[in-house]
Amino acid sequence: MILSLVFAAAEMSKPYAQLYNLYRNPKFSEDVKLMTLSEFLVLANNANSVSGVLISIEDAAYLAEKQGLSVIDAVLDALKNASHNNDTVKKVMIQSTDSAVLIKLREKSNYEFVYKVPDAIRDADNLTITEIKKFANSVVVRKGSVFSFRGDYITSIKDVVSKLQAFNLSVYVGIFRNEFVSLARDFLCDANVEINTFVTLAQIDGIITEFPRTASRYKRNRCLGLGDKTPTYMKPVRPGELLGELSSFVPSSFLPPADAPSPVLTEDDVVEPPLPPVTEGAPAPGNGSAAAPAPTPPNGEAKVPPPFFLSHLAALLATLVFL
Repeated sequence: MILSLVFAAAEMSKPYAQLYNLYRNPKFSEDVKLMTLSEFLVLANNANSVSGVLISIEDAAYLAEKQGLSVIDAVLDALKNASHNNDTVKKVMIQSTDSAVLIKLREKSNYEFVYKVPDAIRDADNLTITEIKKFANSVVVRKGSVFSFRGDYITSIKDVVSKLQAFNLSVYVGIFRNEFVSLARDFLCDANVEINTFVTLAQIDGIITEFPRTASRYKRNRCLGLGDKTPTYMKPVRPGELLGELSSFVPSSFLPPADAPSPVLTEDDVVEPPLPPVTEGAPAPGNGSAAAPAPTPPNGEAKVPPPFFLSHLAALLATLVFL
């Protein structure tokens, strides 16, 4: 499966504008329309090329306690109104980094629930994965949870994907982008090589990408499935090979330093307190009242909530299925 990221924002996404001065289609950077969840579901229902949607829910506790909003009820109502609750063709996936959100949703609906691991990990113990199985059907991990990196070079493959799959959890990886600065040097600035390596070498179940056309082209590539006749350019890269060759003639002082090891995912990382009840009389966004301070993540940096109907209701993903 390929999960193609579709953002509705006041300006086109440009993650490398400040650091690298790279812009995406600047001619149409502001030719974007804000879209509510209900409008997006109608669009997805009418699109023959879309097999389903993924809705990401974040900061549900903050919205309930500080803003008096039940994002879970809002999402379920929107799905019901769009007839997605009775739709047997379009697939609905609901994602969150908060296990309490997925547990609450599981009590009220039977969609596919996706637990997103926000940070790269090097392992997850069996008890933690068993806990995830209680509320999720699949997991989204970062690229650093699949391969170990040293700077911009791949050094080895981890067993996180295979371990999660052993518990019958589908594993999706993201986010994939086309900008060459987003690619490890092993992929030779080719987004197709990156996708192919993750799919064929790591055996992931799908990718999350901001460039669905690239992913669609890869999916249609006739070189896939040729076995021993697969041409060299469609074979996955070998982790550690490029860095090993580089270290044979480049002084070690010029090589990137070793990255700090990623943490192990534990039950304490996964288990969250139950969602608080919706606070009656809390100021709703946009009514002129001062908004309550946004939740602060573990890294201590303030998290500024984007517009409610856009970010908290959905980071909306169109889905394509691998053949």
